[in-house]
Amino acid sequence: MMPPKVSVVIPTYNHARYLPKAIDSVLEQEYPNLEVFVIDDGSKDETAQLVTAYQSRINYVYKENGGTPSALNLGLALATGKYICWLSADDAMRGDKVAKQVALMESDSSLGFSYTSFVVINANGDEQYVVDSPYYSNKRDMVTKLMEGCFINGSSVMMRNSALQQIGNFDVGLPQAHDYDLWFRFLRYYNCGYLAEHLLAYRWHGRNMSQNPDEACSVIVRERAKRYFPEWLN
Repeated sequence: MMPPKVSVVIPTYNHARYLPKAIDSVLEQEYPNLEVFVIDDGSKDETAQLVTAYQSRINYVYKENGGTPSALNLGLALATGKYICWLSADDAMRGDKVAKQVALMESDSSLGFSYTSFVVINANGDEQYVVDSPYYSNKRDMVTKLMEGCFINGSSVMMRNSALQQIGNFDVGLPQAHDYDLWFRFLRYYNCGYLAEHLLAYRWHGRNMSQNPDEACSVIVRERAKRYFPEWLN
C-alpha cells in the first residue's frame, strides 16, 4: 500500500547557487510518494536554466516577484499531498526527514503540523553547529513561549493539508513573520508535534531574511495571537 503523498514546496528567488542542493535533498529522500514544486518568485539569475535538469522529477512554476508568502501560497494551492513541507531554496533536508515526520503525523490526527531540530551550515555547506529547537507538549506553554519569539524553523515543518484548508494560507501582508503567524493559527485548532532529530540543514550565508528582522511584523503577529488566545495571553 502506497504511503500518504507528501508535497514539498520550494520557494526561490535568485538562489540558483543553492537550489540544486535543496532539490537533491528532497529527491534523495527514501520516500516513495513525493511531489515537488519549485516556485520561482521572479528570479533574475540562472534558476530557470538550472531546473531543466530536473524537469521530469519536479514541477517548476515561474511567477512575477511577489515575496515569499505569495510564492508559498501558490505552491500550497498546487499541492495535492496529504502533508506539505516547506523547504527554503537555501536549506536542505537531512536523513529520512519525510518518512519520520509522516510517521509522526499519522500517529496522531490531532497534529496540524510538526517540526524538527536542525543543523546550521555555512554558504559552502559546512556544518557549523546544531540547534535543539524547544518544544512544549502543553499547548498553553507552547503558545506563551512562542510569544517570546519564534523558535520553529519553517523549513523543518510538515503541515497537514486538511488543517491548512481550515486555517488558511500564509498572510501576504506579512513580508516577514508570515510563518510565525501561521503557527499561532494552527495552534488555535490543532496540536503540534516535534522530532528532536536534526533533520534539516539550515544555511546561514549572511543574506538570510532573518538577519534583518522586521520587528513590526512580529508585533502584528503577537497582537493577533492575543486575540486568538485571550484566556492565556491577556
